[in-house]
Amino acid sequence: MSVLIVFMGQFTFAQNPILRESDPDFIYVCDPSAQVFNGKVYVYGSHDQPDAVDYESMKDYAILESSDLKTWINHGVALDPQLDKGFEYAQSNMNAPDAAYKDGWYYWYFPSDITHVGVAKSRTPIGPWESAVTNEITTIFDPTVFVDDDGQAYIYGNDHWVDIGEEGSHIMGAKLKDNMIELDGPWIRLSKENVNEAVHIFKRNGIYYFSARVGAITKYWMADSPLPQYATLKGELAPNSPESPNHTSAIEFNNQWYLFYHRGDVNHGDRHRRSVCFDKMTFRKDGTIEPIVYTLDEGVEITVPVYPKRGKRNIQKKEVQGKVMDDGSVRIEAESYMTNSGTKVVKVKDEDTTKGIGTILNGDWTGYENIEFGESASPFTFRVRASTPKDGGAIVLRINSPTGTIIGNIPITSTGGWNNYKTFSTTLNRIRGSQTIYLCYTGDDGDLFNLNWFDWTPSLK
Repeated sequence: MSVLIVFMGQFTFAQNPILRESDPDFIYVCDPSAQVFNGKVYVYGSHDQPDAVDYESMKDYAILESSDLKTWINHGVALDPQLDKGFEYAQSNMNAPDAAYKDGWYYWYFPSDITHVGVAKSRTPIGPWESAVTNEITTIFDPTVFVDDDGQAYIYGNDHWVDIGEEGSHIMGAKLKDNMIELDGPWIRLSKENVNEAVHIFKRNGIYYFSARVGAITKYWMADSPLPQYATLKGELAPNSPESPNHTSAIEFNNQWYLFYHRGDVNHGDRHRRSVCFDKMTFRKDGTIEPIVYTLDEGVEITVPVYPKRGKRNIQKKEVQGKVMDDGSVRIEAESYMTNSGTKVVKVKDEDTTKGIGTILNGDWTGYENIEFGESASPFTFRVRASTPKDGGAIVLRINSPTGTIIGNIPITSTGGWNNYKTFSTTLNRIRGSQTIYLCYTGDDGDLFNLNWFDWTPSLK
């Protein structure tokens, strides 16, 4: 359970959808290509017209920018290939773009006339843009570009409506030359399975992930190289977005992965008037992905108290679920982690809560950002609410990373069963200010315990 506690102070917030009809200069932005450049998030998207009844009215592209995923700058239409000079080859149906950076240039890849690929370039992530070519560089449906750690660039898409491979519609990939505008070899089929559209690629922990829409859902594949003989289909990444076929992209920002997508059931939209949203991604230990659960506000906006050196309490919205209790303690629901390894959200029957985390094994952890411990280094109590039928488990508290400095240790002994919750505590010393806290779980084989919440009482001295 989370509540909005209102005190005097400044608020920041994240929201889904990113843009709303009430915003100044609102436009429909869809087909999001999310990128992280220079510590900021940029979304390069298609632009649906407010009176659109089909996709043929898509004629230009927009950019959104954020340094914290809460406050967004709407740059509006930033590239109009049909009007801007140098893009005479551009025709119609301007949908599903992508962006990449290499050697001092930002490149914007966009489809022209559905399957022909044009390229713009700029010295900055937001333009001004100039054409990087005098004609389309290749033909592919829904182009997406990826630059690997060694600097080698690749282009991907699918051969729907394009005769470049075997019969069917598959994930296709090819190398790009260093100039980013010429193919360096043939197109290669990367999936055994047929796909419809919306191919995307990202890399995490040395694993290459490919995604594409297949029927009504977005599926994903894993591979150990950027051009595998065949990537391995793993399953569902995300359901179809409400009122619209989906188009997704994934980024890592501030040590958390996010999936960007669009939906047509907001802002009085439909399948031809879509709006960009994003949600967190959760990876299992083996690298596979928990299916995305779409949200509208809930789980994105929430409050965490901020305590200045002097003056009244201040509340700042953060992406965790928490509340200030009557005794002055600050409680965080365990399932409100920013990042995790191995744990799962489970049903909980304890006090007034219904969710927590479980299937906790030795070596698992959960991380929570922007935890404010106050300005005094005086000792204070840190408590957790847990259940388990056995002894031998413990929660090791670390800061900054799952292998960071240990600041506390809480042994968890038997509570008499999985449905019997008890409170365990430890005293923390010399901890103050805003910290990223990791709860690292240790113990014997098998499930260790379930966790409902943790809390602490910040010092106001």
